[in-house]
Amino acid sequence: MSQEAVAEQSSNEDVKPRLLTPDWFKAKYQDLLSLLGSRAFQRQLMWAAGSILMAILVATVLMIVAGYNAFLAWIALIRSAIVRFDRTLLEATPLIFTGLSVGLAFKCGLFNIGPEGQLYVGSMLAAIVGYMIAMPIVIHPIVCILVAALAGFAWGFLPGLLKAYRGAHEVVVTMMMSYIAINLTSWLVRGPFKEPGQMVDQTPDILFSAELPKLFSAELNAGFLIAILVVFVVDLFINKTVIGFEMRAVGLNQDAAEYSGINAKRNMALALGIAGMLAGVGGAIEIMGWLHRFESGWSKGYGWDGITVAVLGNNNPWGILFGAILFGALRTGGRAMQLRGVAPAEVISVVQGLVVLFIAAPRIIEWLYNRFADEARRAKKSPVEAAPYFASIAVSLVGSVMGLAAITSVMGEALLLVLSVVGGILGLYAFVELLARDARGLKALLLESAMWFALAVGGFLMGYPEFLATFAALGVIGVVIAVAAWRMTKMDKESNLGGEN
Repeated sequence: MSQEAVAEQSSNEDVKPRLLTPDWFKAKYQDLLSLLGSRAFQRQLMWAAGSILMAILVATVLMIVAGYNAFLAWIALIRSAIVRFDRTLLEATPLIFTGLSVGLAFKCGLFNIGPEGQLYVGSMLAAIVGYMIAMPIVIHPIVCILVAALAGFAWGFLPGLLKAYRGAHEVVVTMMMSYIAINLTSWLVRGPFKEPGQMVDQTPDILFSAELPKLFSAELNAGFLIAILVVFVVDLFINKTVIGFEMRAVGLNQDAAEYSGINAKRNMALALGIAGMLAGVGGAIEIMGWLHRFESGWSKGYGWDGITVAVLGNNNPWGILFGAILFGALRTGGRAMQLRGVAPAEVISVVQGLVVLFIAAPRIIEWLYNRFADEARRAKKSPVEAAPYFASIAVSLVGSVMGLAAITSVMGEALLLVLSVVGGILGLYAFVELLARDARGLKALLLESAMWFALAVGGFLMGYPEFLATFAALGVIGVVIAVAAWRMTKMDKESNLGGEN
């Protein structure tokens, strides 16, 4: 091959496909496959999933100790989060913005603890512009968002300046600025901007021209689509722009970044400013898409929960998106738990706190990650054998949680209580033994399934009809998967699954 042909081929390989063309989608698909197959992504995913599962287990135990019906509580949560998925996405929308606010600042090595205040100033300015100034129907929402973005930027930029040029700690300053914003907006809505004749501290409703259109339901609005777009933009900004590269360099090593010619102070101030802007836009979206007015104390902690969402998503924009949807589901389900009287909504706050706690508990999650990483390598070699093995682990854990959660429902029935306790303990034992690739885990899973069959029949006969479908299904699935794992997995029947430790 001639040198000209080699050069032409190299230049063709270096040319990036145009945006939104078939080649572009193909390249993005290959990038996605590479990401899903990377050890770093699998580690992050396992870390988050393990933290969530452990938080749910601990919360179940706490509900049982407190005397609440944990079984009905989780059923109500899951059902509400799925049936009212539009509400889940509505709750997730502000969490996406506040999570991105925290995550972007962290990329620059900064802790933005102030998204709650930045959310408030953005929402207040958006509400004022939304009801005081008449504009065309397309222009009005854009102006409201821009004004909120500027307000949030200013509220974050000031702590950034103090951090960069005066050495003030951003955690303290952003937290203080949050309390200033919350109380300042509260005073404004009680005074000069309060709607006349109203007992509640609120502004007048924004004009129709400032409202965001609804999507498919009375609750979900175009704000969620804007949030998705912002996730995409933030990801590009962090990973594909010079400023994003400089911010990441400062976050990794400020001294090395300055030595290479990067203005660290400018980037720190700018990072907190942009973080504040994201939270401010989130506040505007909530006002224009859902509340349609500013009310004192409207946030319900979206800013503070954004910190947890960012931690769960490992400060990655797409991880933050899925973390926000999860927390939106928890908020929606938590409200259903309380309305049905099976558990207080504060249980969700406990779960959120436990998620952060377990993410910060590296030894337990590290062990789980290493175990599943080893199994993932085995699965690549023999996926047919791996499928029933992983399914048996999942079924044993789910059955254990459901059995322990049912304890509070059957406190007055000795037989059902014993079956629930024994089944829950057998499930935990099976889970641990299967993680250790010990064949005794499958035997324990069979015994656990027998407990579920007995609990289904006994519950139905003793006046607990809701037990029949749930525990009968768990029993059938447990038996089928245990038998499949026993027959399809190469095993040393006396020792370990697959003959390996």
